[in-house]
Amino acid sequence: MLKWIIPVLLLVLLFFLRHALAPFFVGIVIAYILDPYVSFLEKKLRGKRLLCVLLAYATLITAAVFLILGFADIIAGKIASGSLQEALHTLRTYYREYSAVLEKLPLFSDSSPDVGHLIQILGGGTITFLIGMISGVYLLKDKVYFLRLANKTFHLLLPQKIHGLLRELLFAIGDVISAFLRGVFVDSVIVAFLSSLILSLLGVDFAVFIGCFAGLVNVIPYFGPIIGILPAALAALAEGGLYKALLAAAALFTVQQIECNFIYPRIIGKSTGLHPLFILTAVSVAGSLGGLLWMILAVPLAGIIRVLICKWAEKQ
Repeated sequence: MLKWIIPVLLLVLLFFLRHALAPFFVGIVIAYILDPYVSFLEKKLRGKRLLCVLLAYATLITAAVFLILGFADIIAGKIASGSLQEALHTLRTYYREYSAVLEKLPLFSDSSPDVGHLIQILGGGTITFLIGMISGVYLLKDKVYFLRLANKTFHLLLPQKIHGLLRELLFAIGDVISAFLRGVFVDSVIVAFLSSLILSLLGVDFAVFIGCFAGLVNVIPYFGPIIGILPAALAALAEGGLYKALLAAAALFTVQQIECNFIYPRIIGKSTGLHPLFILTAVSVAGSLGGLLWMILAVPLAGIIRVLICKWAEKQ
């Protein structure tokens, strides 16, 4: 009886401490995404795990720096062609117009944007992310140690039969989640690249910034593409009128349709072992039953259900 009470108490404790443990969860996500790359480097460098982790982080940070420099170059170009006040005025105009449009959507109709609150959220998120990155270093570096620790903990807390079954399931589910996170990352990068490229060719202001934003919000099924198209259309409208706005919206809509119907199902389907039709069905059902959050979680949950069904079938 005691072996069942302790795990339940631990789960309840984790639930109440979920906000305090947010950096740890961020570290787990980072470790999931970077672990295959770290393992690849480890094979090439013959077991120097810490060096491989640092190289993986260096790659990630370098990509982020180039992205930030690209944004800075865009802003600097705007300032060079006018003035700092004009550039800031342009950004404020885009923000006000974008916020006004978002308020009309059902997803955002109950809340109005607050710049001060947004800054507070960004500040707290930055600290959480930085602590999460440090946690990710330790999780990646000492991966074997933490896996053994988890295995010993389950062995002490659970009956042997349940422990063996749970260990097998967790490894299978971990593989699904890891592959899903990498798939989402690759999918978002593809959308960001294609969106930035096509907006740059159309001469839309802040093309790279808007394209990367489109890739970021693309994680949200259905609503993500709409949210990604809005700033592109508003930027094009402010600069070139209605025709250019419609052209930018149509271009990003085309990118989103290609991604939604061809790229996403194949990348995510391959990573989770699900057929593209099942992925589209899972997102549709989750959206109708549970809203936005369940739409985001629909695919990994469907992948986990697939693992559970396969394990159950193997036992029959």
